[in-house]
Amino acid sequence: MVLQYDGGDFNGFQRQRSHPSVQQAVEEAISLKLQRPVTVVAAGRTDAGVHALGQVIHFDSDSLLPTDFHYRINSLLPDSIAALSCERVDDDFNARFSAKRKTYRYDICMSKIHAPLMRRYCHICVYDLDLDAMRAACAYLVGEHDFRSFALSESVKEKNTVRTVYDAHIEERDNSIISFYITGNGFLHNMVRSIVGTLIDIGRGRFSLGDMPCIIDAKDRRRAGKTVSGCGLYLVSVEY
Repeated sequence: MVLQYDGGDFNGFQRQRSHPSVQQAVEEAISLKLQRPVTVVAAGRTDAGVHALGQVIHFDSDSLLPTDFHYRINSLLPDSIAALSCERVDDDFNARFSAKRKTYRYDICMSKIHAPLMRRYCHICVYDLDLDAMRAACAYLVGEHDFRSFALSESVKEKNTVRTVYDAHIEERDNSIISFYITGNGFLHNMVRSIVGTLIDIGRGRFSLGDMPCIIDAKDRRRAGKTVSGCGLYLVSVEY
């Protein structure tokens, strides 16, 4: 099943005891429709405030579901979640481990003043940014690298932090919004948001373009830029 959701209403995808989550809302809707407990597995556990345009989940069913099953549960989901499609897959399919590529987008709103209508969906940047330098820095991300410098420090103890990035680029969507796109075979916790923070630092002149390969090679989180907020991050698609 493919989902779209506004992450601003949830404390992340993963089910939690005391905070609303996407997983809880989806499991409750499917369980109610099937009249039995259902557990779902997602392609990626998005953090608090992070949105999804094409999140993929899987769950087990004892019976063949109708092709319009996603329509039937949408009335049971909160308005901030929509099921876009549903199809039967092989028994060995796993939404997380069968994924080959994921694409994320991060939106930055260029505004000299507070932008209250954009704050849930973009990082508000008050600085003038050198987009040419930021685009050039994206090229250093492509390929197989150890991305430890961009991972949440507490999550990388004795963990393989090598990932392959197939594409990384920046697009200007209109006069005020720029979007960073990145496609890879997997991402470390906070990796995309830390990369965006580093690109912003390059764009505003805090780091130079030549600092990007040095930051990657350092394998040290302290060398990279800050981790920007989750509100501007979107899981765009998952490929299998």
